[in-house]
Amino acid sequence: MSQSKPTYRNPWAWIPTLYFTQGIPYVIVMFVTVVMYNRLGVSNTEIALYTSWLYLPWVIKPLWSPLVDLLKTKRWWIITMQLIIGVCMAAVAFTTPLPGFLQLTLAFFWIMAFSSATHDIAADGLYMLGLSKHEQAWFVGVRSTFYRIAMITGQGALVIVAGFIESVTGLDNVDVLARTSPDIEITEIVHPGDIDVQAKDEPLHIVAHPPELEMSTENRLRSEVDSIVAFARQWNLDQGFNPALEQDLAEREAEAEQEPGWFRRSLIHPLEGFITKHFGPEELVMDTEYTGNVGVVYFYLSGPPAPGDEVVMNFGRVRGDNSISLVEGSYFRFTEDNWNVPGMAVIQI
Repeated sequence: MSQSKPTYRNPWAWIPTLYFTQGIPYVIVMFVTVVMYNRLGVSNTEIALYTSWLYLPWVIKPLWSPLVDLLKTKRWWIITMQLIIGVCMAAVAFTTPLPGFLQLTLAFFWIMAFSSATHDIAADGLYMLGLSKHEQAWFVGVRSTFYRIAMITGQGALVIVAGFIESVTGLDNVDVLARTSPDIEITEIVHPGDIDVQAKDEPLHIVAHPPELEMSTENRLRSEVDSIVAFARQWNLDQGFNPALEQDLAEREAEAEQEPGWFRRSLIHPLEGFITKHFGPEELVMDTEYTGNVGVVYFYLSGPPAPGDEVVMNFGRVRGDNSISLVEGSYFRFTEDNWNVPGMAVIQI
C-alpha cells in the first residue's frame, strides 16, 4: 500500500505574505482610523475615546486563543479571518458617505479588530507548526521585517494614496496666503453677514475671501482675540458647518452640568492636582493681557450644490512658518442650505 507523502512548501512562499497581511489590518484600525475620522470632521475627543477601545481585542486575545487551537485548522482560521477583514474594509467604504457613518464604521472596525487579533493567533500557530525549530529561529527576522513593512505601508502609502485621491477628486483646491508684517495695521474683523455672496454662472468651486490674508505682527488684547475665536466657533456651529463638533460640545455641556460623584471629588481631583503641582511642567510667567494677532478667512461656494449633495472642505496649513497656526475652522460642510453663508477660519500668529 502506498502512503501519500506530506506536502512541503518553501517558507519563503507564505511567511512574508502571511505577516504582511497580519500587519495591515492592525495599522488600519489603530492609526489610519485616527487620520480618517479627523478628515471627516470628528472631534478629537471622540476620536481619542472610540479609537482607543479598538485596541482591546489585541489585549484580550488570549481569552479565545484556546478555541482557535481546538476548533478547525490554523489555515481555516487564517483564510476565514482574511475574508472577514476584507468584507469589513468594503463595508467601511460603503458606509462612510452615510449620515451615521461614525457608528457604522466603528462597528465594522471593531469586527475587523477582533478578526485581526484572531488572525494573529492562527498565524503564529501555523508558524510554530509548519516550521522546524531551526527554521523558526531563522525566519524570526523575516516575519518581523514584513510585519514592519506592513506598518510602513499602512501609515505611509495608504495615507498618501488617500490624500492624493482626496486632492484630485471633488472641487479644485483653494490656496490662501497668510502674510505678516509689522507695517500692516490691525484691522477690525468683518462680520460674515456683511459679506455679499452671489451665485456665479461658472463651475462650482470654493471661494476664499480674502485670497491673501495680511496680518499685523503687533500683539492684540487677549480678551479681544478670545471673543473673536469664540464668535467664529459659535457662528460655524450655528450654520451647521460641523455637526460632529456641535454634538461633542453638547455632550460636554451635559457632562459639565452633572455634579461630580464622591469618587471623583475625593480621589480623582486631588490626585490630578497633586500630580500637576509636583510633576507637571514649570509654570512660566507670561504677559496674559496680550497675545498674538488673528485674522479671519471666509469660505463659501460659488453656487448651490445639487439637491441632497454635500461639499466637505478641509482647511489647514501646507507649508510656511510654524508660528502661524489655525485656531478655528478646519472643517466645513456646505449644503444647499448654507452654501452662501461664509464659514469663518481664524488664523493666529
